[in-house]
Amino acid sequence: MQSTFAIAFVAASALIAPANAQDAETDIVVTATRVETPVRNLPADITIIDANAALSRGQTSVAQALEDTPGLGVVQGGGLGQQASLFAGGANSYHTLVLFDGLRLNDPSTPNSSFDAGQDQINGLSRLEVVEGPMSALFGSDAIGGVINMIPRHGGEGPLNARLNFAAGSFDTLNAAAAIDGTLGNLRYAITGEAFTTDGFDLVPERMTTHTGDKDGAQSATITGVFDLQVTQRVSLDLLARRRDSSADIDVFDFEFAFPFRETRLDSPDAEIGQNDLTLARLGATWELSDALSLRVTAGRLDQDRVSNRFGALTDSFSGARRFADLTLNWQAGDVGGLQDVAIVAGVAGEREKAEIAQGFGFPPPFLFTAAEQDQTGAFITAQGRSGALSLTGAARVDDFEGFGAQTTWRLGASLDVSTQARVYGSYGTSFRAPSLYERYSSAGAPDLDPEQGESWEIGADAHFAAFGDDLGFELNAVFRHTELEDMIDFAGFTYANVDAAEIDTTELRAAVQPTPWLTLRAGYIYTDAEDTGANTELLRRPRDVWFASADIERGPFTGRLSWRSIGARQDFLYGDDSFGAAAPPFTGTVRDYDLVRASLAYNFSSNVTAYVAADNALDETYEAAAGIASAPRAITLGLRLRAGSN
Repeated sequence: MQSTFAIAFVAASALIAPANAQDAETDIVVTATRVETPVRNLPADITIIDANAALSRGQTSVAQALEDTPGLGVVQGGGLGQQASLFAGGANSYHTLVLFDGLRLNDPSTPNSSFDAGQDQINGLSRLEVVEGPMSALFGSDAIGGVINMIPRHGGEGPLNARLNFAAGSFDTLNAAAAIDGTLGNLRYAITGEAFTTDGFDLVPERMTTHTGDKDGAQSATITGVFDLQVTQRVSLDLLARRRDSSADIDVFDFEFAFPFRETRLDSPDAEIGQNDLTLARLGATWELSDALSLRVTAGRLDQDRVSNRFGALTDSFSGARRFADLTLNWQAGDVGGLQDVAIVAGVAGEREKAEIAQGFGFPPPFLFTAAEQDQTGAFITAQGRSGALSLTGAARVDDFEGFGAQTTWRLGASLDVSTQARVYGSYGTSFRAPSLYERYSSAGAPDLDPEQGESWEIGADAHFAAFGDDLGFELNAVFRHTELEDMIDFAGFTYANVDAAEIDTTELRAAVQPTPWLTLRAGYIYTDAEDTGANTELLRRPRDVWFASADIERGPFTGRLSWRSIGARQDFLYGDDSFGAAAPPFTGTVRDYDLVRASLAYNFSSNVTAYVAADNALDETYEAAAGIASAPRAITLGLRLRAGSN
């Protein structure tokens, strides 16, 4: 009944509104085209998350900050510091590319080169940009469902600005961050240190017989530095460095080696991810050849190391490395002939990925060992311009991978201002995901795998109207996207093969109204039809129906938000109350829906002092975002944010 109503709602609606009520006239993003562009000119659904606003709501991790993004599914298996997967545009979690200031973060040592959003915090960020839809034409592999770009803080005005954040909450959670930034002559700098520790809770659901109440905690510490040096009027250098050390207690999934082959969910007080570390570094140089033309070159490295232990012994280790370099030419010509805001960006890039993986499958040695590496080069070009009310964008890219050749992707889009209050837009693009090193060279690997292929088109519209005495008093937005995937990689017997295909339809409808200057109300609905066309089954962890609503206040020194999100029933692996997985293929079934309510309130004592309180899962809903793993009970957080200096 709910789906039938949703389809009727879609058919009857022409427009509905942005989740964060961003101002499309003035908000500028770089992720969608690699050029600073107003959101209104882009043929894509874009969400901008301000890190300061999220922190004042008690959202300190990347996973928490992304929870309110309309078309993004955040599935965290447990609480703070536990693994979190991101499902953009209805695609798989490993079809979401995550960047840090444009640098690829997806882990080359994971089985499918995915990103874990549960480890990183946002104190060192200025914002997160989320672009849904295929973006391989700009960024290459993995960008099938969308791209998330974490933009770090840069040095502000004045020689020294300081920030101090401290929070404490349920499960003996402590969270702290300290940062300094500023400008010293020709040098801008920003340094942020952040850490958290939590005792956590038992990750085995209470409904299972193996639940003991043993707590599964986590801890993490990160330092980020961003430095910009203006060497001459035309030449500048920049350095970015980030180091994260984290670990977490876990509970395990063990196998019963008897027929039928079944998995068991066990409480394991001696199991942990003993090491989950990341090192990221980049050195860049920019040469302003003229007022319109600039040349940029960068080089750097990413290292990710993860180690699992059980009963005091090493069980698994994953080590991934990426070395990269690129050269980019940026031409922003302004007006050319009959076109305005003309910009072209072209570049070449090279990468070497390496992975070393030792797996004991939950037991001490002997291990199955995988060691492999591959080279990849790419070249891309993007272009955009505007003629009157029509904005056009285009991008094309060629990636050449060692072992399986070249992949060509492209994307075209247009945005048309119907009036000063409304626009329509559309785009079409292709995408791909290269087979991971694990999929090619592990004991179950197949070196001759083909890349996964995708193509998508979308149409959307948004509008704002004067209401309640405000020019933006009422906002509407609607997006429909269709994606087809081929040559998807899955098991065929006991080895990987290109055996799957999928079709994904998503419809996103949103509305916002501001009845008073201090109150903003938002509501929306997302319908997802994600089907494995080969097996004629629904793709896992993609709820068909998601509803959400929120109320934001900003009155005097007070700011606050009350939000509700309803996650519909979805397919996932099944685990019974006896802790055993399903006994027969396909081992999956329907997992029940759940509702989450979140509340936060902040008080600004001055422009430099803010105190806040936040309640996650305020109604204490018992649910499993990932089947077989308990999600967080109600958690209360109290925090204080202090700032000093020019910013």
